[in-house]
Order: sequence, then C-alpha cells, then structure tokens
Amino acid sequence: MFQINENNNSKYVCLFASCLITKGKNRALLSDTQRGTFELIPNDMVTFLENTKHLPLGSIFTMYGASNKEILESYLDFLLRDEYIFLTDEVTKEQFPPLKKQWKSPHIISNAIIDIASYHETSNYYSDVIRQLDTLRCQALQIRSYTVLTIDEITHLVSTITNTCIESIELYTSYSEHLTPQILNTLLYEHTKVATVILHGAPQTNDLEVVKGLSTIHYTEETLASEQCCGIISKKYFNPNKDVFMESQFHNTCLNRKIAVDKNGFIKNCPSMRNHYGHCSKHTLEEVVQQEKFKVLGNITKDQISVCNTCEFRHVCTDCRAYVEDPSDIYSKPLKCGYNPATNTWEEWSENPLKQKAIAHYDLNQLIKA
Repeated sequence: MFQINENNNSKYVCLFASCLITKGKNRALLSDTQRGTFELIPNDMVTFLENTKHLPLGSIFTMYGASNKEILESYLDFLLRDEYIFLTDEVTKEQFPPLKKQWKSPHIISNAIIDIASYHETSNYYSDVIRQLDTLRCQALQIRSYTVLTIDEITHLVSTITNTCIESIELYTSYSEHLTPQILNTLLYEHTKVATVILHGAPQTNDLEVVKGLSTIHYTEETLASEQCCGIISKKYFNPNKDVFMESQFHNTCLNRKIAVDKNGFIKNCPSMRNHYGHCSKHTLEEVVQQEKFKVLGNITKDQISVCNTCEFRHVCTDCRAYVEDPSDIYSKPLKCGYNPATNTWEEWSENPLKQKAIAHYDLNQLIKA
C-alpha cells in the first residue's frame, strides 16, 4: 500500500502520456491507449490528478487534509500498481508533457463498406469501385454479403484488392458448410490482406486464428440480415485506441472519411443511411467525397450530441448517425444505445418506451422481433 512519507512528499505525479481521461457526468474513463484497455475511475480521482500537475504530493496531502489521507493513498496505490502514473521530481516532470489533442490522416477515405445482396449484380461495378477506393487511398475495406458467397466468388472479391493500397479486408458472408476451415485457411494464407472472415448465421459462435494469429475466422450465431443490423452501441465495440480517441475530438469516428456502396449500388456515408449521393454506375466516389454535404456527418463530434456529451465512454465509442433517438435532430443520441450516463446503467435499448416512435420511423420493429 502506498504511503506518503519524507521520501516522496516532494515528488510530483506524472500520468503516462498514453493514458487519456474522459470525464463523464458521475465518473470518468481512464483509457490506456498503448495497451488498448480502459478503467472506470471516480471523478474525484480526476480532480486529484489535475491538482498533482501543479503541486508536490506533500502539498496535495496537506490541502486535502488528514481525513482524506487514506483515500489519496489508495488512489496512488492503484495508479502506480497498474502503471498509469509514475513519480518524478519537479524538473524532470516538465520533460513529460501530455499528448496534444490533434488528428491527421493521409487518407482521403480511410475505410469503406461494400454491401452485397447479389454477387452477380455487384460484380458489374465492383472492380471499378475498388479502383476508385485505391485512388482515394482507402486503408480498410469491409465487404458484407447477406447471402452465401462461394469460395470462387470470395477469391475474386479479395483478388481484386491485391495490388491496391487497401491494407485490410474484413469479409462477411452467410454461413455455409461448404466454406470449411480448411478452404478458408487456404484463402487467408494466399490473400494476407484479409484480416477477418465472419460467417454469420453459424450453428455456434467460435473463433479460429490462422496465419500465425494475424487473421481470424469468426463464426457467429447472429444473422446479418440487412444493413439495419448496424448501429448498436455496446462495450464490446469500444476501442481505446489513440487514433480513435484523437479523431473523436474533432470528428465522428464512424463516418469521418468513410464511404459506402449499399446493396443496390448507391453511394452513401453508410449503408444504413436513407440518403444517397447517386449510383456508382453514374457517379464516381471522387465526385461524392468532394461534396460538402457528404462531409457534414463526419464532422459531428460526441461533444455536440445530447446525452453523449456527458458520457464517460464517448471517446472510445462509435457513434451511429443512421439511427438516432430523434430522427428530426441529427445531434440526438444514438437510437441503439442503452446506456444512461446519468445513472451509469445499461438497458436493452429496444425495450425503452421512449424509443418506440423512432424504432417505428426507421422500420426496425421486424428486425427487433427477429
């Protein structure tokens, strides 16, 4: 247990630069962006850490008084044990400034989604879309098929990307017993840009790592029935990553520099969006990304969104703008979020009576029943 004494009362507390804090209404989130983990902490601990930037520990303990000595020591014990902070002298601490809140990217489009309802219809424009994504320096691509793709169809889809700047592919296809682990292993060994293959509607949930753990075959019992399945806010999707955290200060981390081609070939911010910017057979992606109206949603930050702006998870969370609680207000809370930062509790979002009007507006009732 940490104890204040003559050896450390002149020391200063330094928070490791990779450890970033988001203060919420009742508590805060300490994100270790180097290790990719996060920890919930009291807001009082945040205030304590703010004070330690300017005063040595001896002065801090004097300021808080003897009645708070045990609490402060428990704070320090936790923070030192889990390596969120270190102790240093007044001169040395100036050599460890906090990270600047800034975000830059060389990618005109950083990630894209191509949805497939019919492989044969999509193949008419697929190669041209990939060429355009290469021009836009797209980094990651998600291909989602709502039906079964054959191994030949999958091979064609990923082969088209081989000589492009696209670094990573995540591919969804409906489960088929013909897509055996052996066949998929061969695919992943031959096409190393494929990071993950997800087979939805599988008999059971399971993960298989291949290519020395660099790629994954994921089986899930959940069915990807349509683009309406997107937008769910859950802890399992939280990403305590430095780039995501910094991007979140200035942009929407789901829609910023993202483009999509829906199952009918229409160009959108996201396949779940109702609005589109034309069909990819008549309009180019390059034309679309230059439009100011295309950029609007990507520039909405969590600090602008009601309820989210008081949430401790806001800078590690994706933020769906396709489904919101008030369809007439693009700055309203994500519809599919069941978290309440005022009470720090989670509930099933679809059962909230206040959300039923919006659920009906987006025609989600059938999806929920399924």
